[in-house]
Amino acid sequence: MPEINASTQLMAVIGSPIRHSLSPRIQNAFLRSAGLESEYAYLAFDVTPDTLPAFVAGARVMGMAGFNVTMPLKERVGPLLDGLDASALNGAVNTVFQRDGRWIGANTDGKGFVLSLASVPERAMILGAGGSARVIAAALREAGAAVTVASRRPPRWSLDGASPCAWDEFSARLKEHNLLVNATPLGMDGADKGDFADFGFLDALPGDAAVYDLVYAPNPTNLLKHAQKRGLTAINGIRHLVSQAALSFAYFTGQEVPLTVAENITRELEGLL
Repeated sequence: MPEINASTQLMAVIGSPIRHSLSPRIQNAFLRSAGLESEYAYLAFDVTPDTLPAFVAGARVMGMAGFNVTMPLKERVGPLLDGLDASALNGAVNTVFQRDGRWIGANTDGKGFVLSLASVPERAMILGAGGSARVIAAALREAGAAVTVASRRPPRWSLDGASPCAWDEFSARLKEHNLLVNATPLGMDGADKGDFADFGFLDALPGDAAVYDLVYAPNPTNLLKHAQKRGLTAINGIRHLVSQAALSFAYFTGQEVPLTVAENITRELEGLL
């Protein structure tokens, strides 16, 4: 059995809080599948905005292979790096990797989301206008979908071809869309509020539509429970989490994650939540 040794490179996910993160479980499963357990090890570190500069400096000194970044650090890590990939829209970074001695920031959320879909929708409605909504909207647009973004407040970023929608109008416009994406934290704790206390808006979706909740716990969320009751395709956020992690893994190791491996870890995690 492979063991950690003096040449093992460290990878990690950083953020605060971080102990709930599934990233170590996912990435270490990828490493086992690829037979790379002795070459890399993946951990989680609680890093705050105040300690972020020290962590990045330490990562350079330790020669880490790379690290993932989650809240509240995605928009803060960019200025500490040597460059940004084109995927890091508005400086939002979830993956930091080394290339030729330089630390580069990238974002795998958008491409990972599209890869997690069975097919690209004709029209997608995204609820929320945070960082995840932005990169997903851009990736869907690039893949050929028409995108509408519904939010309570105007997005702080350019819609880049997506259509804006006032929050109190999104339910009336759902009939035009065959994918609904929840990119808000509503339902994360299992207690839905406001618009997510009444799921009648789902009735406006076409019968062949899919509902994708980026929130992955509880599984299923109440949004997905109500989507299933209406015969709609329900997609849990675990699928996105694993897809974007697989893209990060390729940045870190140079190796692709086979689709069967990603599917197996997705099913395993869906069974745990």
